[in-house]
This record gives sequence, structure tokens and C-alpha cells, in this order.
Amino acid sequence: MWIRQVLVPEITDKEEDLVKLKEFISSLSTVEKIEFLPYHSMGRFKWEDLGFSYALADVREATIEDVKRAKRIVTLY
Repeated sequence: MWIRQVLVPEITDKEEDLVKLKEFISSLSTVEKIEFLPYHSMGRFKWEDLGFSYALADVREATIEDVKRAKRIVTLY
């Protein structure tokens, strides 16, 4: 099984949440790989074209450094 987690700054990248993720993944016996998918805003225009407000409009995109930090936290504990 592969675990894929979207990393959204200030929403899914909090240390305590990443530690809980690590604890949960550790309880699974079939996990082969963990991937962090950095949040991006490429789909924002679709929401706007449909006339919806984009709920994550004020959220910055995740950086490579954010992903590296998440990986460090998940593998430290």
C-alpha cells in the first residue's frame, strides 16, 4: 500500500498532525511507500469559472522545503 498525503501549509502540515499520521501508518503492516503531495493552486481558475469562491485562495503553495520538513517529522518519530 502507498500512502499519499496532500501537504497544505497551515492546514495539513502541523507537526502534531504529522506525528499522528506517522503513528497511524506505523500501525499498518502493508505500507511500502509514503508520499507527500505539495498543495498547488492550479485548479483555482476552475472554481472561479464555475462562479464558486475558492476556499484556499489565501493559502500559499507548499514548497519543496515544506515537503522535506514533513518527511523528516514522519520519519523521526
